[in-house]
Amino acid sequence: MVEARLTDQPINVNALLGELQAPDNGAYLVFLGTVRNHHQGRAVECIFYEAYAQMALRELQRIAREVADQFNLTQLLIVHRVGLHKIGDASLAVIVGSHHRPAAYDASRLVVERIKKDVPIWKREFFSDGSVDWVLADKLVRSERA
Repeated sequence: MVEARLTDQPINVNALLGELQAPDNGAYLVFLGTVRNHHQGRAVECIFYEAYAQMALRELQRIAREVADQFNLTQLLIVHRVGLHKIGDASLAVIVGSHHRPAAYDASRLVVERIKKDVPIWKREFFSDGSVDWVLADKLVRSERA
């Protein structure tokens, strides 16, 4: 299975891993991106992710297919969550099933880097000081004051 999804529900890693079980894989690598309590020296309260859903899903699926082809993988699953996230919530899961671990590590890293660069998903970071930043691909788009 090579697939990508957008969801507004919490990410259940164990359920996702259960979807990818295959007897010929010797490695499963899970990358889980979570919301941290700080960004660039500022205290974060929460994050809200928004996406242009059709385009974001199309880009996520394209990335999944291209990376799977590049590393000869039959199992790669990307799940990106949108909506409100509290500190510690998972916003991104990339799960790679591979015959050997080097391909799993390399594919996972490439997927995350390409998502940051190519997928139209914006995050709105809410800070403890009342300020709010809109970020796309780790670049500040707009800053607001509450």
